[in-house]
Amino acid sequence: MRQAAAQAAGQSARQDVLSRKADAARRVFEARAMSPAKALRRALSRSADVLWDLALVAKAVDQEHLDQDGVVAQLPPEALLLLLDGPEGVVGFVTLERDLVVGLTEVQTMLQVTQMPADPRPFTATDAAMAAPLLDATLERFARFLEDHPLRAQIEGFRFGAMLEDARAAGMLLDAPGYMMFRTTLDLALGRRRGELRLFLPERPGARRAAPPGQPGAHEQKMELLPAQMQAVLGALRLPLGRVQALQPGDLLPLAPEVLERVTFYTGPGTPVAGGRLGQMNGMRAVRLTWPRGAGSGEGRGPVGTLRPSPAEPRAVTDAMAEPQEVEFDEMASGLPDLPDLPDPGSGDFDFSTQFGGTTEGEAGSEDAEGAMADFDFDFSAAPLDNEQ
Repeated sequence: MRQAAAQAAGQSARQDVLSRKADAARRVFEARAMSPAKALRRALSRSADVLWDLALVAKAVDQEHLDQDGVVAQLPPEALLLLLDGPEGVVGFVTLERDLVVGLTEVQTMLQVTQMPADPRPFTATDAAMAAPLLDATLERFARFLEDHPLRAQIEGFRFGAMLEDARAAGMLLDAPGYMMFRTTLDLALGRRRGELRLFLPERPGARRAAPPGQPGAHEQKMELLPAQMQAVLGALRLPLGRVQALQPGDLLPLAPEVLERVTFYTGPGTPVAGGRLGQMNGMRAVRLTWPRGAGSGEGRGPVGTLRPSPAEPRAVTDAMAEPQEVEFDEMASGLPDLPDLPDPGSGDFDFSTQFGGTTEGEAGSEDAEGAMADFDFDFSAAPLDNEQ
């Protein structure tokens, strides 16, 4: 029994260690996956605690998207209005209700927050200076807590700038088409002072964090696992409506051999993104990309938006979508030869002319393509990429 008790005690100790490790890992994950609302609440509370050992509790944070007129309408007339200096000359705004300003002044001058009635006097530059330490510390932590969040690039880089007289002065400084507003109610010193804080930051869709050289982006691994749905277009056939309605499963549609040389990939109704040749590999249908150059290897690949046909391909691409060919219905009864196997991946020569009696690649680019349209659904999360070309 002593041995069993010792084993139980050892197992319990191991479970406690594992539990503490799991809790620590969960806290790290929650910090990395923090929402803007949670990040702002924690930034405010942590900044007040570090600066003055002040108990500050931020209630639920509301987030809204406003235009310039909406920003002016949301600036409280009786609140302290502060300007925030941002990166590249952009500006933001913060408003603090009077009770908050009085509480921040008291904790820095009297080392405590009282419940004495606030004096309804005009705000001065001294009031703005008393609020500046909390704002700077909060904005810095706010951006840092959003380490992996897409909004971090739009939030980081702001700090206290100056005091503004009224909403009219703020309206003259608005230069962004849209703004994010964060609104929350703050409790100071266990409810001795309470007031609302509103934070206005410009929306900057083009803002991007500069990734360190050689480092992958924050979402690169997830993006590489997303399925990419494309259409592989061989060409088009024109048939009378009556014959189309008479099509049955198993009917054959005749395709000219040269269309195998001119498969074009589309991701939607826009421009083509790639082209290649149709064949077989390991008993399965396969397409070897011929443009853009370097598409099959890791070197020389550029952004998707820069993909363009090579000089030898543009005519073939447009010809593939040219006027459909009239096809006699009785031709559909004739069989077609099997597609050839693709050469070894190390070989760069894909010539279908010997099997199909077609033309060379340069001649194929000048002929009208015929064929049909096939949908290919490439799910890269289900099958690993083959790095060997």
